[in-house]
Amino acid sequence: MIEVKGLSKRFGQLQALNDVSFTVEKGQIVGFLGANGAGKTTTMDILCGCIGADAGSAIIAGHDITEQPIEAKKRLGYLPDVPPLHLEMTVDDFVSYAAKLHQVPINALNTRVNDTLQRLALTDVRHRLVGNLSKGYRQRVALAQAIVHDPEVLVLDEPTEGLDPAQIVQIRELIRSLGGKHTILLSSHILSEVQNTCDRIVIINKGRIVTQGTYDELTRDLSQGKVFRLRVARSVNDALTRLKGLPGIVHARIEDDHGTDAIEFGLEKSASDNAPEDVARAVMDGGFGFRELRQKTKSLEEVFFQVTK
Repeated sequence: MIEVKGLSKRFGQLQALNDVSFTVEKGQIVGFLGANGAGKTTTMDILCGCIGADAGSAIIAGHDITEQPIEAKKRLGYLPDVPPLHLEMTVDDFVSYAAKLHQVPINALNTRVNDTLQRLALTDVRHRLVGNLSKGYRQRVALAQAIVHDPEVLVLDEPTEGLDPAQIVQIRELIRSLGGKHTILLSSHILSEVQNTCDRIVIINKGRIVTQGTYDELTRDLSQGKVFRLRVARSVNDALTRLKGLPGIVHARIEDDHGTDAIEFGLEKSASDNAPEDVARAVMDGGFGFRELRQKTKSLEEVFFQVTK
């Protein structure tokens, strides 16, 4: 349903995309994961015909977005990172307006709008101004404009950005309910969002695809590159410097969410089986005060950390 081949894009001196390729099969929800500035939005803008690529192609439901833009866009629904809302319109008027832009037949317009509002639980607010809604409801309205013409393909760029936890859960459930009938490419930099919503994951870093597959495939493929958590009693920065000098240690950093005494590090696949013992010995010899050393449970966070650092 979505086929991206060799996309490249440069903005001045910045190489935003470099030979990006991936596919999304019919009915799948695929997470497009990367840090801010990794190239997610640029890829999606090219997919949806908002900007052109310097090289490569993007196929939507069998139609090249460059060579057959009208046919491709008929089969496409797009929710950009900044939703295209008209705040002065009512929900009903705005979704009807979007349906007309997508050339929904006039004899099917009311049915399509009503079905969409019901599907996204917007019926109770259909007569309210979009500008008077909460951000969670505005995001639902933005999603409504993307699906009102019943497209085969949905491209959703950061659909839960800026929402509170309750709203994130609501939008996540809505997106999951759309899977199967629609083929969905969902971008995010929130790892838990992708892990809980998507069938497959594509990770982009600095304009390049670094890995892709199901969650189980990614964690299995990277299982040999183990990730550990080390806690010391004092001088954590000095301990980090010492750790970085040991053979087989990669991506050592101070953890952001466990205070200042915890260090996370990985082992190269070729690292010695005694590498954890070498770490413990270095901590003791350095007088940093050994508190804890344990292997972390593999999660999408560890996968992302290993392939993007």
